[in-house]
Amino acid sequence: MSTMGSRLVKARTNAGLTQAEVAEKLYVTAQAISLWERDENAPDIMKLPELSQLYKVTIDWLVSGKEPDKELLEITKHLSDRLFDEEKMYTYIKGYATAKGLLQTVRVLPYVREKHAGQVRKGEDKVPYVNHPLLMTCHALSLGLCDDNLLSTALLHDVCEDCGVPVEELPVNDETKEAVALLTKDFEALRESVEAVEAYYGAIAENKLAAIVKLLDRCNNVSGMAACFPDKKIANYIMETEQYIYPLMDKAADLYPECQHEIFLIKYHTTSVVEAIRHEMARQIKP
Repeated sequence: MSTMGSRLVKARTNAGLTQAEVAEKLYVTAQAISLWERDENAPDIMKLPELSQLYKVTIDWLVSGKEPDKELLEITKHLSDRLFDEEKMYTYIKGYATAKGLLQTVRVLPYVREKHAGQVRKGEDKVPYVNHPLLMTCHALSLGLCDDNLLSTALLHDVCEDCGVPVEELPVNDETKEAVALLTKDFEALRESVEAVEAYYGAIAENKLAAIVKLLDRCNNVSGMAACFPDKKIANYIMETEQYIYPLMDKAADLYPECQHEIFLIKYHTTSVVEAIRHEMARQIKP
């Protein structure tokens, strides 16, 4: 089995670079590069995107050695304001779930599309709302999170909240219903007290399905907020992410060590986007 160090060596060699050249480009020492490649140390999380870009490989491959899904890459290679096309994502998820025997996910797909019909995401492009749960589900699959209940929870996580569907009417098993119920917000209660908000996130942390889906949800929302949120809402969203989502990430990693790798990648993506937006907002207000 390859290690991260061996993959770094392979990627650097394929890129035709020396350790000294990489060190110069990343503003680190050649000794640091050598330690990374000998598995005596690991790159800082903020260096991973630079290594990915420099070596023209995915961060997931650097960290885990997992090759990207060719079908999923085909879906996601053409970026636009809607991020990714919902029809292609729907077809991909249906085909994958059918092939793997994920019968609940297959059943939930048309149900979710029907319930979110006519709803659109915030922003000028009026992207169909179903794009959001489909993208979360593709994100889960790309991370190797292929559990039928988890994928169904990702697809259904907003149906009760946004479509007025009672949890007990969802066409899924009790485990999935419980996770969706935990994710469904009672906005009136949450507005009344900080304690209610803390209880909401605390309950989610104790349920593996709900915790992972909540992190995928925030990662997706953070990734698109710059295109559709006003500055004040972005600032509030960043504050909420730091106050509740980051601790949820850490707690979930402790409670569910079998998902530590996946949680790390979600955390990396989320924190990178948040920091990039924060720096851009700070740059804009400088005299």
